[in-house]
Amino acid sequence: MLPKVTIIWRPNVWKSSFFNMLTWHKIAIVADEAWTTRDILEFEYNDYINDLTYIIADSWWLDFSSKDDEVAVDIINRTKDAIKESDLLIWLVEYDKFTSLDQEILKILKDKGIPPVIVVANKADNENQRLESFSLPVVNMFLDFIPVSTSHNYWFDKLKKALTENLKSKWFNILQEEIDDSFIKIALIWRPNVWKSSLINAIVWKNRVMVKDMPWTTRDSIDTKFLYNDNKFVLIDTAWIRRLSKIWTRNIENWSVMRTERSLKRADIAVVVVDWVDWIHNQDLSVISSALDEKKWLIIVVNKWDAVLNKDGIDKDKIMWRYLRYIEDKFDFLSWVSVIFTSAVEKKRIEEILDTALLINEERKNKRVKTSIFNSFIEQAVLKHPPTWNRVAHKPKIYYWSQVDINPPKFVLTVNNPEHFHFSYKRYLENRIRDNFWFSWTPIIIEFKWRWKTKEIIK
Repeated sequence: MLPKVTIIWRPNVWKSSFFNMLTWHKIAIVADEAWTTRDILEFEYNDYINDLTYIIADSWWLDFSSKDDEVAVDIINRTKDAIKESDLLIWLVEYDKFTSLDQEILKILKDKGIPPVIVVANKADNENQRLESFSLPVVNMFLDFIPVSTSHNYWFDKLKKALTENLKSKWFNILQEEIDDSFIKIALIWRPNVWKSSLINAIVWKNRVMVKDMPWTTRDSIDTKFLYNDNKFVLIDTAWIRRLSKIWTRNIENWSVMRTERSLKRADIAVVVVDWVDWIHNQDLSVISSALDEKKWLIIVVNKWDAVLNKDGIDKDKIMWRYLRYIEDKFDFLSWVSVIFTSAVEKKRIEEILDTALLINEERKNKRVKTSIFNSFIEQAVLKHPPTWNRVAHKPKIYYWSQVDINPPKFVLTVNNPEHFHFSYKRYLENRIRDNFWFSWTPIIIEFKWRWKTKEIIK
């Protein structure tokens, strides 16, 4: 098990910039608005210089002045739980300021059973600044005091060395492997209020994402590693948002969109979560379109299915069949996509998502059609349905064909002129390839290439 280092902080200490500088990844959202960070982000950091891997947990900011606010109270309670689960704490403060909120945090950190604390004073931009400018009693109370500057990247090497030395003293000595192709990477993409956070908690069986009955309680992206049937998974939780015209924090939502697009690029499989109660929205179509543009494998998860199962007098099989027909009508171009009906609250049919992902992964990495078999297949397909052409174009001809790539499968057909083929002919060939070779869960790429480029394609 990897050690966990949790950052404790109050507003205006530039925590997000600190977190991004410490991990060398743009993970936390940097903005001036309050409540920008709402989930506990966890980043698995491989410190190759100090030969140790540990989890850096970016907790919520603590504001004890909002004790009547439900979200604020939930944040404080979850942060306290995160402190107890940690092996080491970073208390992030301002170098030249110690506020009443810092005093409140100090009371928590003085309790019994709290892990060791390293005080990190941010905004120490002037190298001539002295330790005396900070509160000496607080410094002497904890494990270490390290000034840093996120603006100038000062003294982060010293901080990382202090972190690893403390963790190694507790017999942590693992340098973890990077996320590579041995992991099945799943991106959850969604629109607001589909109970996505509950779904994540059900998948990993841990209440690690804030769950509230309100939209917009998740803005950042979170990676979660876990094992399922001895297979390594990475769950990439993304933040999808509504139209910018309906949002008051435009810069934050722009950043969230960029983060979601980046997460989608990293993933192998896109799991699109839709809401049974609200049916299909244009936002769902937009999300699907983004996944298709990235040529990702797709699973559509219809969540809140318990709302159907708990109704009296409902024919469950009939309503599911009707909903499948409804989805097929909405996504008529996605006949190959798996549809799974789940209940995150009651943890029903959750494992089916992972079982389907395993089947997709097998098809994604290993399925290839031999050229000789594919040649015979194309001959029969063309014989059954020859490509059509108009009087202006020459008769379309196919000379050579083969599968040139996997993940996703790509088929190249060498022809006399790609423009001679009607656009619908690709769809016909795609459907025949799926039916004949059982490409059940994957997008398929079909390219028509000029004959004179054949040698270049083969290389």
